[in-house]
Amino acid sequence: MELPRCWNCNHQFAWKNLCFRIKSCPSCGESQFLTKESRNRIFVFSPICSILIIAMFILDINNILIACITGILLLSIFTFFPFVYQFTDKEQPFV
Repeated sequence: MELPRCWNCNHQFAWKNLCFRIKSCPSCGESQFLTKESRNRIFVFSPICSILIIAMFILDINNILIACITGILLLSIFTFFPFVYQFTDKEQPFV
């Protein structure tokens, strides 16, 4: 897996910059927009996490275990989502 690159100058972004959702390339200054495919991949994962957390409440799992699993899910989101990003020069429709 590789971190995304700028659509204009091919500069590879740093992981820490991608976690905080950059708006422009630090090298050339061009605006960066997520591609439709990137947003769709992110959108698919979000409901899965929510359903898992709700299911744990319904199954009456210990609150400490729910907090630990939720923390692991959030950590995995911040760790792996930057590898899913792809950038383009124009804002694309969501659908």
